[in-house]
Amino acid sequence: MSLFALGLAAAACGVTGCGVGVDPGAVGGSGGAGNTQSNGTSQPNGPSAGTFAGSGGSTGGVGGGCAGTSVKAEKIPLDMYVMLDESGSMTDPVSGGGDKWSAVTTAFKAFLQQPSAGGLGVGVQFFGLPPAGSAMCPTSCVVDTDCGACGPCFIGICLGGAGDSCNAADYANPDSLDANGKKGVEIATLPGAAPNLIASINAHSPNTSTPTSAALQGAVDHAKAWQIAHPNHVVVAVLATDGDPTECDTNLSNINGIAAAAASGTPAIKTFVIGVGSSLGALNGIAAAGGTGQAFIVDTNQNTNAQFLAALNAIQGTALTCSYAVPVPTMGTPDYGAVNVQYTPGNGGAPVVIPNVQDAGHCPANGDAWYYDNPNAPTQIILCGPSCDKVKVDLNGKVDVVLGCKTIPA
Repeated sequence: MSLFALGLAAAACGVTGCGVGVDPGAVGGSGGAGNTQSNGTSQPNGPSAGTFAGSGGSTGGVGGGCAGTSVKAEKIPLDMYVMLDESGSMTDPVSGGGDKWSAVTTAFKAFLQQPSAGGLGVGVQFFGLPPAGSAMCPTSCVVDTDCGACGPCFIGICLGGAGDSCNAADYANPDSLDANGKKGVEIATLPGAAPNLIASINAHSPNTSTPTSAALQGAVDHAKAWQIAHPNHVVVAVLATDGDPTECDTNLSNINGIAAAAASGTPAIKTFVIGVGSSLGALNGIAAAGGTGQAFIVDTNQNTNAQFLAALNAIQGTALTCSYAVPVPTMGTPDYGAVNVQYTPGNGGAPVVIPNVQDAGHCPANGDAWYYDNPNAPTQIILCGPSCDKVKVDLNGKVDVVLGCKTIPA
């Protein structure tokens, strides 16, 4: 469920001379002049002849003389592909008892079941993984020989060593099964997806090394493929780990380059990073390269569970971009030059028309604006940073898309 109701008004006024929910004089309009029906006749303030997907709301004034049908739509859905570290060091103790693994996975499972995550898409995979076709390392040991190629044995855990895969493809497929039946879970919507995700988490335990490069490449590759298959979603990668890479490509510049290439690619995939513990020198670099600023650092000398849960909630809130689906008529061709965005503050303030800019590069440093994701074939209306920041914190605010009135430029 989105944080803000998005009302779509199928305007019943002409393209010119139509106010957009503010004082007509403020935008150069003079109020609605009537709507021309598909049969060529004019019906002042009558309902639009076009039929819009999702219609069925109330018909009435939108402001400034634009009467129309109000249609509810949701924000663009958010999907997360989480790559979770299951290295042996996740057995390190944390304040309050238990270890990193139990604290992190308990928090992750709580996140998946909380009502505020409803509607969020989540998938999960773990690292390291064995190379494709090989057996998984034993989950426990007494001596090194118990681990075979997955040794050495350390405090009852096979550390994996060189047995972990350095092939990104092994981490890019959440549906792959290993020899022990452990399974990553494809991205699916909460709360329905929660039981499968929790079962997958419960089937894993920390017993590997840390092949960060392969895991990160696999995570962004899968997120990109999912984004391409779901163009009306926002997809992000989340890397959760307790330390620096220990195998495969451990060059931090190369690892940062993986995140940077994903963030600047088409489609662009951002990488969020959660670091657990004190061995975290690489993680801020990955987050910065991945377009998310800095890593969320969990201090294991404090409440690890609460901090990890807070980090996931913060990522959900940050990644929920102010993107809205462009309404498309069920009949006829949409006029993308006759779309406006109106924000009504939740404190009862007057509605404000947000002007349009060409693209993200033309967003003002301060002040309101919006743009299409693709000016030539729009599918999303996206608020620029200052406007997005404003509506995100206004839990009672409302954003409307007004159709049929000439777009107001910045």
